[in-house]
Amino acid sequence: MDFDALLKQLQDWSNKVPLLVLGSGASVSFGLPSMWTLGEHLKHTLNFEEDPDRKQFEAFKRSLEETKDLEKTLLEIQLNDTVLKSVLKATWERISETDLKAYKQFVLNGEGVPLAILMKHLLSTTNRKLSIVTTNYDRIAEYSASIANAFICTGYAHNYIGHFSDSIHTNALANIKGYSGQVNIWKVHGSLDWFETPNKENIHLPLCKNIPQGYKPLIVTPGLSKYAETHKEPYRTIFTQADTEIQNANGFLCIGYGFNDEHVQPKLIQQIKSKPIIVITKELTPKTKEAIIDGDCKNYILMEESRGNHTKIYSSNQGEHTIEGVSYWQLSEYIKLIK
Repeated sequence: MDFDALLKQLQDWSNKVPLLVLGSGASVSFGLPSMWTLGEHLKHTLNFEEDPDRKQFEAFKRSLEETKDLEKTLLEIQLNDTVLKSVLKATWERISETDLKAYKQFVLNGEGVPLAILMKHLLSTTNRKLSIVTTNYDRIAEYSASIANAFICTGYAHNYIGHFSDSIHTNALANIKGYSGQVNIWKVHGSLDWFETPNKENIHLPLCKNIPQGYKPLIVTPGLSKYAETHKEPYRTIFTQADTEIQNANGFLCIGYGFNDEHVQPKLIQQIKSKPIIVITKELTPKTKEAIIDGDCKNYILMEESRGNHTKIYSSNQGEHTIEGVSYWQLSEYIKLIK
């Protein structure tokens, strides 16, 4: 491998400020649960008294044991309203608990967080603007953008009780004095901070420890239910903006994203036919390799863990190689390559 040529390519693609795509792998290092961990949590903590609910949840558990895949299980079994509400609540509580612990980490040592360092680096360009599309419910992206001193736009007003607007992002937020720039964070599956009120309003309530009484978390669980939910606001506007950002991007840097989401990848796969993409993750999923390596993409660099502390690299220009003794697939090491 011509490592100098690879390094030059990485630096060129990265310093043109690619759109960031964050998957669950971007949050695992902060203690956030993986899909596997979340599935195990649901399986061992939920109980139902009514016979129809209990039978359905037993079928859910059997399917999860067979597939070892929470999203596949939820696609195969259409949960009734009672069971689905319990899954939604338990999911929010499990992720929220670990997210708030991560928040304390940011308060104590946020300056050392690689994602915050990356954002600060990318915001130092003339445009002072960065866009993120994420399938995560957690607030790791928001915490990192805060450490980078950015003005954050998720579509909700920056109030203690914030309302959604389809036009906030159109303001000249990157030029607001006192900030390093603007970070748009489009959370296509919702956020821990978003709730539906008893009056069916969508609001933003930052850092709640518990779900307010009578409120519904605005997070979309994997499976069939998400397709119905995402036809409503705020998701309709957020999908439109995410698609627009993907279409207008110079390139893409995917961190811990496995190409397993039907809402993100159709537009993404279309764009990477002609635009550069970098993927760094612990383990490349078969769908990632299928979409990129087998998908006739012309410019890509993929990095994954190999045998502990080595890095397997797949390059559109240089083929497959293993670099020993360094973990470039980790964001902290990757940043050293581009700065």
